[in-house]
Amino acid sequence: MTNNKDRTRLNSHALQFVLLKHERERNSARGARRGKLDIIAEILLFCEHQKTKTSIMYNANLNYSQLKSHMNTLTSQGLLAKKVNKYTTTQKGYRFLELFGQLNDLLDEIKS
Repeated sequence: MTNNKDRTRLNSHALQFVLLKHERERNSARGARRGKLDIIAEILLFCEHQKTKTSIMYNANLNYSQLKSHMNTLTSQGLLAKKVNKYTTTQKGYRFLELFGQLNDLLDEIKS
């Protein structure tokens, strides 16, 4: 059974994922490039439920070399956990996403 805090977290992450996708589409229309932290956040949000490397690669729009580099970094830092060739976001990964969201909110306030 999922408690309200977990449900809120899932809803919050799902919303952040939608916002990141929208931002990525808007930036690609303007020719803007994603930063490393944006890519990491996308991967972590997508891996809320167990995902394979292939699905992560296609969803994050990365080539295999880029994916391999990011996955090695994220697993070695403890942000992603690998279980039988599938990856899932860890508690440390969720903490990264919270801080990433707060930083983006702060930057948006500064731009306004």
